[in-house]
Amino acid sequence: YQRNMVSMSMRADVLAASWCLAYWLGQRKSKEEKQQRHSTPQSISPVITRTPTTAAPPAATPVQITAPTFSPTAASEEEIPVDQLSDGSAVDGEDLDYIGDDVESDETLNIGKLSSPIPKYPDNDGSSCWSEPTDPSIFRVRGSTYLEDRIKIPSGPSPFKCRGVDVWMTDNPERHIARHPSVLGGNIKEEDTFLVNFLLPFGNFVSYFSVPPLEKFPNKEVADVWSKFVNGDQQYRDARLKLLPVVIDGPWIVKAAVGNGTAPALLGKVIPLQYYFQQPSAEKKGVYEVDVIITASTIAKGILSVVKGHTQSLTIAFAMIIEASTQEELPETVLCSFQVHSLNLDDCPHLPACNLDME
Repeated sequence: YQRNMVSMSMRADVLAASWCLAYWLGQRKSKEEKQQRHSTPQSISPVITRTPTTAAPPAATPVQITAPTFSPTAASEEEIPVDQLSDGSAVDGEDLDYIGDDVESDETLNIGKLSSPIPKYPDNDGSSCWSEPTDPSIFRVRGSTYLEDRIKIPSGPSPFKCRGVDVWMTDNPERHIARHPSVLGGNIKEEDTFLVNFLLPFGNFVSYFSVPPLEKFPNKEVADVWSKFVNGDQQYRDARLKLLPVVIDGPWIVKAAVGNGTAPALLGKVIPLQYYFQQPSAEKKGVYEVDVIITASTIAKGILSVVKGHTQSLTIAFAMIIEASTQEELPETVLCSFQVHSLNLDDCPHLPACNLDME
C-alpha cells in the first residue's frame, strides 16, 4: 500500500522531471555544438558579443536541477476528505481580451521547429505531436457502486474534445496564459474552451478542450459535476480536480514510476492551483483556465534517475476528472483527455514576449 502511495504521489513530478532533464541535456549539447562551430573569432556575430577577437568563448556553466517533493499521502484521492481542506477563495473573472498591440517579439528567439499548437498525430512523423486517446476505457474511474465496493470501471467518452496542445519554452512560465495572443495559434477565442496550463521550470505545457453546452454532455452526472466545479470556490475545486496519467508506450521503469493508471491524483493537494474562469456572454466565449504551478514545488532527485533519457521514447496519456463524491454524482466520466508522443523539447517554440499585465 505504501509503495503504491509513493508511486502515485510521484506521477505528476515524473513528467516535469523528465522534461526538465531532457531540456537541460539538450541545452548542454547545443552549447557544445555551438562552441565547436564558433571556435574562431570571425564566426562570432558582433551583434551577439563585443568581446575582442582574441577572447575565447566562455565555458559552459554547469546546471544543477532541483524539483518537487510531495507527501506520499497527499495525492491519494481516498485520503483527502473535503471537510478537512483549508479555506480558500477562487480567482475568477479577469478579462481575457488582450489590450493594445505593444507586443515584444524577436523572431531570432523562436527557434523551435514546431508551431502552435504542436502537430496532431500522425503528422511530424509521429513524434513531438499530440492526439486524443482512441479508447477512453484506458482510464478507469469510479463506478456507480464505488462508495459501497470501491470498484472502478472503464470511463465512457469524454464530453470535452481536445482542440490542441502547446509546449512553449520560456525561462518565465506564464500564469493565466489564455490572455496571450499566440496560444493555440491565436484561435482560443473561437469557441468555449477549458485549458490546463502546467507551469514547468522551462516553459508552459498547455492543453485546450472544447466545452459543449450542458445539454450535449453524454450524461447528467458529468454535466452536474462540471456545473458545480465552475460555480465552486477554490476550496471546492481543489478538492475535486484529478489528473490521471497512463503510459501508453515507454520503458518499464517509467511505467512503474507513473503507476498502473487506476489511481488519479488530487492536483490541489500536491501542487498549487490557480483558476481563471470567464463565463460566456453575448460578446465573448467562455474560457476556463486551470494553472498547475509545478514551479512552486521541488522534484526529488531520485526521480531524475528513473526517467533519464526516456522522454523521446514515451507516449503518455492524460485525463482530467472531476471527482464524484456522492451517490448522485456517480458514475464518474473522464472530463477530457489527450496524449503526447515522443516529445522533443528542443523542437518546441519559444513563447513570444508579451506584456500580459497591461492595463
